Amino acid sequence: MKTLIDHLNCAFDLNHLNKSDFPESQFKSVGILGGGTAGYFTALTLKACHPYLDIKVIESSRIPVIGVGESTTTEILPFLHHLLGFDPVDFFKKVKPTLKLGIQFDWGVPGDHHFNFNFFASHHHESYYYENSITNSNWPSVLMNNKKIPLLKESNGQHTSLMGSIPFSYHIDNQSFVNYLREHISNQGIEIIDAEVDSVNLNSNQFVDHLKTTDNQTLKYDFYIDCSGFRSKILGETLQTEFIPYDTTLITDKALTFNLPNNNSIDPYTSALTMNNGWCWKIPMRTEDHYGYVFSSQFCSEEEALKEVTQKFGSIEKHKIINFKSGRHSKAWNKNVFALGNSYAFIEPLESTAIQTIISSAMLLCRLMPQSLNDSSTINGLNKEISATWDTFRGFLGVHYKFNKKLDTDFWKWCRENVDIGDAQEVINLFKERAPLSKGHYGTSTGYTAHEALVFNSYSYDSILFGQNEVSKDLKAPEMSKEEYLDKCDSYSKLTQLALTQHELFSDEELLYNEVLPLLFNDPESWIVDTQV
Repeated sequence: MKTLIDHLNCAFDLNHLNKSDFPESQFKSVGILGGGTAGYFTALTLKACHPYLDIKVIESSRIPVIGVGESTTTEILPFLHHLLGFDPVDFFKKVKPTLKLGIQFDWGVPGDHHFNFNFFASHHHESYYYENSITNSNWPSVLMNNKKIPLLKESNGQHTSLMGSIPFSYHIDNQSFVNYLREHISNQGIEIIDAEVDSVNLNSNQFVDHLKTTDNQTLKYDFYIDCSGFRSKILGETLQTEFIPYDTTLITDKALTFNLPNNNSIDPYTSALTMNNGWCWKIPMRTEDHYGYVFSSQFCSEEEALKEVTQKFGSIEKHKIINFKSGRHSKAWNKNVFALGNSYAFIEPLESTAIQTIISSAMLLCRLMPQSLNDSSTINGLNKEISATWDTFRGFLGVHYKFNKKLDTDFWKWCRENVDIGDAQEVINLFKERAPLSKGHYGTSTGYTAHEALVFNSYSYDSILFGQNEVSKDLKAPEMSKEEYLDKCDSYSKLTQLALTQHELFSDEELLYNEVLPLLFNDPESWIVDTQV
């Protein structure tokens, strides 16, 4: 079975797609319950791939959007700007994203230790072998260390952009992003019905027959998509689809969110900071940083979490508490309902996978759209692939917890002793025997076919395991000599001295809008694959 990374690689090879890749279904009308990122993404993706569908989004303006910073992965750029056709200049002006080269983990080893997990696979083996660290393993990592981006200012004042060669993603303010998506929903002629669904009514076969709103509207469609968030109004509450908790692996269940000014110092990465009873994200925006302390109520009260936050970061003006539970439903498709986003499953954002999994599920739905409800094999296959995706992520996140030795609090002791990583243990064993798992090139097969289904992204496992010093003492020497490695590090350092910060880029609108963005999105050699759907 394909894993998530396999699927996304397939899903975003969009320059070879045509309409025949998305055959028509007997479904003609689709009702999407819930807006926000999940609902809007689903509506726009369906419209792009199945334009014959009559799509309605039902959402209540009385239900607020959770307005926190959103950290994404690289799939979002081709998805937004090629599949959905969002103009980059318009997007940057209205949404004001910042650039993300990866995640910096304050994690793994006691003391002043961090490691970088970025999107550009390279020399982890050499870096660890010669320096006992992977912070200099590639140029993006060195850029992250220096808070720079791959945009150079030469001595003659001219700029050279290397952003087309270095994969990156976005940090996005959720509120402004959702507003932007809503604007495009209207432009695509997709109707938004501002109403609150009071009841979901089933027919004699227990399929959804229609929705009833609090203002007495009856809404009836061929097919229903549940994007109602943690409420899971249709899939969970009405159809009573079994929920499978991940609580033996992921025991955090609350997040305390707050914002702090950043004084124009914009990190080109998401931070994951080890805390006493969990961890804290830091997502940099243009003028402020968005934080969220993800903690376990089994070990820490909300009052204790707030105290720890203020001791570490200083006083904060206001904060919010978000409650959640990690796990998934047994089916994403049940009866005539498909669910995605938090209404189907949730795992904490330690690897910034929330939007990634929404995109993956929406693309998978478009590719495998059943001809009718009688296509049981297609529906079963879709359910199996999505559940396998989430279960794979569960094990991968568990590895982060089980091997983090940064602190010796009761919470972290429990994690090291009790976290269930499932089949990921086989990957750990393989890494101990023959690290590295990857060959140093993004997407290159390892050749370890016996574990192909488990090693969903060999470079990701290398990053986390080298970064947490989970390496056997008899690690073999790399092919690259120390002299060659140090020469590479020297070249990284010289390039970084010429690199700009994000604040310098965003302060120069002429540079951003007239030079950098047009070159990045029009260059056929850019890593952002062109799209013809």
